[in-house]
Amino acid sequence: MTTSENQPVAPTRSGDSQFTWDDTIAAIGQDFASGVEHVADEVIDSTAVERFCEPWEMGSPLHWDKEVAKQAGYLDKVVPWSAIKQTFTYSGAWRPGDATRFPTDMNKDATARLGSFSPTGRSVPKPPTSTGIVTDIVIEFFEPVCVGDRLSVKGNKLVNVRPRTTRIGEGAFMNRESEFYNQRGELVARANSGGFSYNPQRQGQS
Repeated sequence: MTTSENQPVAPTRSGDSQFTWDDTIAAIGQDFASGVEHVADEVIDSTAVERFCEPWEMGSPLHWDKEVAKQAGYLDKVVPWSAIKQTFTYSGAWRPGDATRFPTDMNKDATARLGSFSPTGRSVPKPPTSTGIVTDIVIEFFEPVCVGDRLSVKGNKLVNVRPRTTRIGEGAFMNRESEFYNQRGELVARANSGGFSYNPQRQGQS
């Protein structure tokens, strides 16, 4: 599956002035997850699959009928592929004792901190940027995910860096790769996620 988002997000300031995009290019191939494994909060249950399918009107009996799914060779009801990357790898956004997710100032661009869907670890070496957009995502699927599975995400591998000056600003397109596993250690999917980190052009620049 490939999608093109090109949707601006809230300002995402990151980077360090000691680095250039040459340093980022030199880091291609490194895994920045630092061994962190992101484990979903919950085992996938039947109701969760049904609630995901309902608003999209996904009527395949493989998602709704356990016996039909088992007759087709699956262990249980099958999870739609579109639910794997975020819905069933969710690890929660807040727990008692955590700091608030909401902005404490009046910055109109500030947004609540959401839960992560990928392992966090060390930062990719790159120069400072103030904004980012999601550009694309490609997901390969290897094994079906079924009711009763609990997913985990491993890896945050930098696989591509392309510095560019565009109409919206100067920065670099970057792609990172993560893998999804079930509780049996089977690889179920691999995602290649792309984004553009940049500094917006000032008014009057072309």
